[in-house]
Amino acid sequence: MSRQQEIKANLYLMLLQKREENYISLASTAAKARIIDSPQRIGKVSPKSSIIWLIALILGMAFPVGIVFLSDLLRFRIGGREDLEKLTKLNVLADIPLAAKGVDGEKALVVRENSNNSMEEAFRGLRTNLRFILESGEKVILCTSCIPGEGKTFVSTNLAMSLALMGKKVVVVGLDIRKPRLVKLFGLPSDKKGITTFLSGDSKSFDVLDDQIVHGVVNKNLDVLPAGVIPPNPSELLSREQLECAINLLKEHYDYVMLDTPPLALVSDTLAIGRVANMAILVCRADYSPRSNFDIINSLSAEGKLPKINLVLNGVDMRKKKYGYYYGYGKYGKYGRYARYGKYGKYGYGSYGVYGHYGEHTSREHTEK
Repeated sequence: MSRQQEIKANLYLMLLQKREENYISLASTAAKARIIDSPQRIGKVSPKSSIIWLIALILGMAFPVGIVFLSDLLRFRIGGREDLEKLTKLNVLADIPLAAKGVDGEKALVVRENSNNSMEEAFRGLRTNLRFILESGEKVILCTSCIPGEGKTFVSTNLAMSLALMGKKVVVVGLDIRKPRLVKLFGLPSDKKGITTFLSGDSKSFDVLDDQIVHGVVNKNLDVLPAGVIPPNPSELLSREQLECAINLLKEHYDYVMLDTPPLALVSDTLAIGRVANMAILVCRADYSPRSNFDIINSLSAEGKLPKINLVLNGVDMRKKKYGYYYGYGKYGKYGRYARYGKYGKYGYGSYGVYGHYGEHTSREHTEK
């Protein structure tokens, strides 16, 4: 018992010694930090939510604007009338809707008698605008484009058909003698008759020229003078005085002379033909014609190489939203569903139009019902 007491006493003394040494060590060590202000609960300090939301709003607006601006900057084709108004100061006579695919032969003639649709209304508008441009005695209309595929032949033939339906005597002259299309478009017999036969000769008689004309094509007032045999020297042939003679003879017997000419950017034939025309219709095609074409167009207008240049925008896709209100045939246009002539409009065919089944001018039969 004595031995156990001695061991426990020594252990207790050692522990007391260690505790005192620890107290001395803690007392000699200075504190590295001290509390100046007591902590308070004031909410989140960082990050600031308002700054984050502001940055997100700016980025959300900047990205779409940047994408639209970049896409417009990289777009090298015209999209619609707005592009034409930015690129040139020339007048735009009409916006022609996009025609159905595969418009070859008679399908290319979208203007028909006793028919009424958006395409025919567009050509009626073009026909009306022409009457404000052409002065008395001016009958010769030149129709061309900058590059192939923009629809110059389509516009010239349908415009001629629209004028013929008005009771005017019209002749379409195929002066694109390098690549004639009128024979195929109208389904004419390929008997080599055409204006090249007259231009290559020396006759000044209308009877000789009249032998080359196909009369009463599609309409009794519409005649066609095709290109004829493709010559080896088209530019020289079109530069002869026989062209002035032919056009003067046609002006004596027709109310309008429509000239279908080659593209401007490829050959110089159209500039040579321009001397006999009273005005020039330059056809552009939406989503097809390059913007660079307007450098040529503006140059021609400034230098006066073609008379009275006016533009026609062809191939406008009416299904796009941007044309729904503007061109008058969309959902809310003049002839749209809810418009004056639409389903629920003033002249609508619905139940609640002013002239509909229950409208103000309802027939007595419907009233009794």
